[in-house]
Amino acid sequence: MSGNTERNRTNESTRIRSKVQNWSTSRRNFLRAAVAAGGLASGFSSVAVNDAAAAGIPTPWLHRDGNLIKDPDGNTVTLRGVNIADPKRIDVTAPARGMTAVQVIDMLTNESNGWYPRMIRLPVQPVDIGEYEPGSGPPIPAFDQSQLESYLNDHLDAAVQRCAERGVYCIIDYHRHRDVQWAEGQSGPVNTALQDEVNMFWDIVAPRYADQSHVLYEVYNEPQEPGMWNDPTTTEWVADIWRLWLDMAQPWVDTIRSHADNLILMGSPSWSQSPEGALVEEFSGSDIAYTYHVYPGHNVSAESCHCWDDATVNGEGVAQVYEQAPLFVTEFGWEQNAGRYIGGTDTFGNAFLDWLGQSDAIHWTAWVADPVWQPVMFDRPFADNADDSVGDPYNGTVPEDCPNVPCEWSLNTGSGFMGDTIKTTLSNLRNDGVPGSGGGGGDTTAPTAPSNLSVTETTSSSVTVSWDGSTDSGGSGLAHYAVSVDGSQNQTVSAGTTSTTVDSLASETSYEIGVTAVDGAGNTSGAVTTTAATDGGSTGGLVINDYDGSPAWSSNTNDLGQWCGGGSFQNGGGAVSGDALVLEYNNGGWIQEQINQDISDYTTLVLTAKGASGGEESGIQFEMGGVSTSLSNVTTDSIGTSAADVAVDLESAGVDRSASSLSLRLNFWGAGSSTLSIQELRLE
Repeated sequence: MSGNTERNRTNESTRIRSKVQNWSTSRRNFLRAAVAAGGLASGFSSVAVNDAAAAGIPTPWLHRDGNLIKDPDGNTVTLRGVNIADPKRIDVTAPARGMTAVQVIDMLTNESNGWYPRMIRLPVQPVDIGEYEPGSGPPIPAFDQSQLESYLNDHLDAAVQRCAERGVYCIIDYHRHRDVQWAEGQSGPVNTALQDEVNMFWDIVAPRYADQSHVLYEVYNEPQEPGMWNDPTTTEWVADIWRLWLDMAQPWVDTIRSHADNLILMGSPSWSQSPEGALVEEFSGSDIAYTYHVYPGHNVSAESCHCWDDATVNGEGVAQVYEQAPLFVTEFGWEQNAGRYIGGTDTFGNAFLDWLGQSDAIHWTAWVADPVWQPVMFDRPFADNADDSVGDPYNGTVPEDCPNVPCEWSLNTGSGFMGDTIKTTLSNLRNDGVPGSGGGGGDTTAPTAPSNLSVTETTSSSVTVSWDGSTDSGGSGLAHYAVSVDGSQNQTVSAGTTSTTVDSLASETSYEIGVTAVDGAGNTSGAVTTTAATDGGSTGGLVINDYDGSPAWSSNTNDLGQWCGGGSFQNGGGAVSGDALVLEYNNGGWIQEQINQDISDYTTLVLTAKGASGGEESGIQFEMGGVSTSLSNVTTDSIGTSAADVAVDLESAGVDRSASSLSLRLNFWGAGSSTLSIQELRLE
C-alpha cells in the first residue's frame, strides 16, 4: 500500500509539473509573439486584468543629487509603490495563485481601478533561480549561469518589459535573505563564496538592462549576520562592521558600474535595518542610494516608541540618513496575526506612512502585493488562504485552484490589513514627485552618433579606444555610451567620458569595437565601429609564464621549462580561466615560478594582472633573489580592477639576479580576501 501511495504521489507530481511547464511554455511563446506584433500591452485581459490601459508616468533616467533623486530636467522625483512576489514563483504557481507575474503588474497599474504605483519591486530569489524548496536558504552557489539565463529569459524579462509598457519604474532586487552569514564574524573574513555568487548575478544581469531607464538595481536584499545592533555613528565596533560590509559589497557595485549607469540601491547588515552606516562612510561610485526594511515587530516600531530616526534602539533606526543620501524603504508592511508582521493600521501603519512622508528623499515599496506571501495585501476568493506558500513547484505539486488564469484577487481591508491603506495612499500621492515629461517621457529623438572612433593603445589582452562625443537635442539629455565587442555589449561609459579600455581579450586577435550613445529616454544612436588587434603574448623580454595553456597550469612546467606550482587557495592551486591564472584567496595561498638562470641582463619584472577590488599589492608577499617584502614595497604601480602592468625594478629592490637557483614566489598568507588574475609574468 505504501509503495502504491508513493507511486501515485510521484505520478501526480509529474502530472502537475508537466502541466505547469506546458502552460509556462505556451505563455512564453505567446509573450514573444505578442511582443513581435506590438500587442503585448493588451494581452491577458480579464475581470482582474482588463483592457484599460495604464497611463503611468514618464520613466526617464534618474540620478542622485545630494540626498535627492532627480530626472534629467532637474525635477525632484519621489517614488512609491509595492513589491510583488518573485516573478518565477508567481508564474510557476499561477494555477494556485491565480495570476502570472505580468498579469499581477497589469492589475497593479490599472488606473481605472484606482491603482497608481510609481515603482514595483521584483524580488529575484536564488531559491527560485536554482529551483529549491520554497522557504529554504539555498546553498552557495545557489545556481549556475545557465539557470540564471533561463530565469531571465522565461520570467524576469517579461516582468521588466511590462513595467516599462505600463509606465512604472521597477527595482530588480537580488533577494537572498535566509540562512547565510555574509562574514564569519565581526572582524571577518567575508564570505567569498557568497561574494562570488552575487558578483556572477550582477555581471550577467547589470548589462542586460543597462539601456532601460526605468530599471533600478537593489544589490542584496537582506545581509544577515554579523549585524549592526547599535548606532555606528557613536559606536566604533558597529562602524567596523559597516566597514567590513563595504569590503564585502564594493566589488558588486564596481561590477554593476562597469556595465550600467542604473540607480543602485544598497542594503546593510542586520537585515537591511542599518542604513545609517552610510553616515560613517558611503560606498564608492555614482548614483547610489540606501535601503531600509522595518516591520511592526521591530523595537523601533513599538507603539510606545515609533522612533524610526533613532539608531540607538537596537540599531534599527536610520539616524536621519535621508538627510545625506536618498533612502529607499523597499520593505515594510503589516498584518494582524501574521507572526513577526503582527500589527495594525492604527498601531503601526498610519504612523509609519506619516514618517515616510516627511522628506522627498524617502522612497518606498510596501511588502507585499500578493495573496500568499506575508504580510498579504490580497485574498484569493477562489481558494482558501495560503500560509506564505502554495505547494512546491520544483520538487512537488502546485494546487490547481485556478485552472484558467487569471482569477480575480480581492483587496484586504480594515485596520488589521494594509491593502486598502496602501492603495489609497498611492492614489492620493499619484501626482507627487513624478518625473517631468521633458525628462524623457516624450523624447523620441536619438542622440547623434559618436564619431572619430580610434584605437589609442593595445596590449596582449586589452584595447583602449577614444571617440568624439555625441549631442542630444531630444530633451532628456545624454545618459551614457554603450561599448560593444564583436556586436555584444561589453560595458557602458558615463556621458562625460569619451574613452575606455576593453580588457580580458585574447592575444593576437582582431576585434570589432563599437560605440553608441544612449539618451535619458533610452533612445540609441547609430554605432561607430573600428577594428583593433591585440598584441602578441609578450611585449618583449623573457616570458616566465603567460598562462595560455601551453604548458597547462599546473603541469609543474612554466614557459622557461622550469618547475612552477601553487597551493592553499580557495580554488586549490589556482585555475586558468581564459588567458589568466585566477587565484582566489582568503588569508592563504602561494605560487612559485622557478627561473634557474642568470638574469643580470634583465632589470624589470612585470606582472600583467588585475584584482577583484584593486590594491591587492599591499597584502601580497614578494620573494625573489634574497628579497622578502610586501609587493607594494618594490613597485610604484598598483593592481587595479582592469588588467595592467605592475613593474618591479629588480635592481632597486635589491634582487640578486645572478643566482643560479633563482625563483619568484608570491605568498598570500594574511593578505585578506580577494581574487588576483595574472595574465603574464615576464622579465624586461
